[in-house]
Amino acid sequence: MEPSQQDIDEIYSQMENGGWDTASDLKWGFFFFSEAEDKLKDIYSELADHDYSIENVRKNEDGEWILQVSKVEALAPDKLFRRCVAFNELAAAYGAHFDGWDVEKNV
Repeated sequence: MEPSQQDIDEIYSQMENGGWDTASDLKWGFFFFSEAEDKLKDIYSELADHDYSIENVRKNEDGEWILQVSKVEALAPDKLFRRCVAFNELAAAYGAHFDGWDVEKNV
């Protein structure tokens, strides 16, 4: 995923217009793809000490492995952008691919 600060800013505006409190703790999900499950385990080993939780590790219909991690926190738009850049670099270091993020209200 190639992050764009402008796109992230627009998404935050849409969230706020939809009644989301983007300054509060939300549950952020991040997705990594790889041909090898071991590479995703290595990626998670880098994230575990930063309070990320594994939501899911599974193989998709194309035979690729998917790692979904999450973290509950307040995340400003500029910080989300920097995190996406860092996750692209992390994934590339392990021969994997960072595929983006999602967010849900922390209930």
